[in-house]
Amino acid sequence: MTDPGRDIYDAWDEEFSRNRRLHGARIRCVLSRGMNDLEPALAARLRERAREYLEARAGVHPTEAWGSLPPPGARIACPALDPEAGVCQIYALRPLICRKYGVPIWNPDRPGRVYACELNFAAGEAIEDGALIQIQTGLHERWKRLQCDYNASGGYRHDEPITIAHAILGDLNALSL
Repeated sequence: MTDPGRDIYDAWDEEFSRNRRLHGARIRCVLSRGMNDLEPALAARLRERAREYLEARAGVHPTEAWGSLPPPGARIACPALDPEAGVCQIYALRPLICRKYGVPIWNPDRPGRVYACELNFAAGEAIEDGALIQIQTGLHERWKRLQCDYNASGGYRHDEPITIAHAILGDLNALSL
């Protein structure tokens, strides 16, 4: 039996790779090792950045809702991002939101535009990709079905958005996820 959540992660990895081939050097993500490979001193720094992130986020985004982004100019760097090297320290373990970050994103629920990282694509710059809408509409529909199935089964959803900082600092299994 296949795991639909894993299948969607794998499909987004394929879509990210396709976009890397298509857009090449414009996608500036740099790979690093996962949490299990971190040395204790580095893991300690990561946990400290996670605590700082949660404190800063509480002051800037106290009422943040699921699925919302902070306004431009108010974003706080991810605690997994090494501030000196600019690379993700937990790349191999990154969640779905990170698997989608950096590449052009099509959301059929918001069809008026293609979303793209401003570090990779300038505002108003054309994104040439004839397959983007078809592929990502399918991925979006699969993800929504998985969420509906999870909710229908009585799946637990925490009251607040769970950040990477929460995952770094605590055992998410304790949240009954």
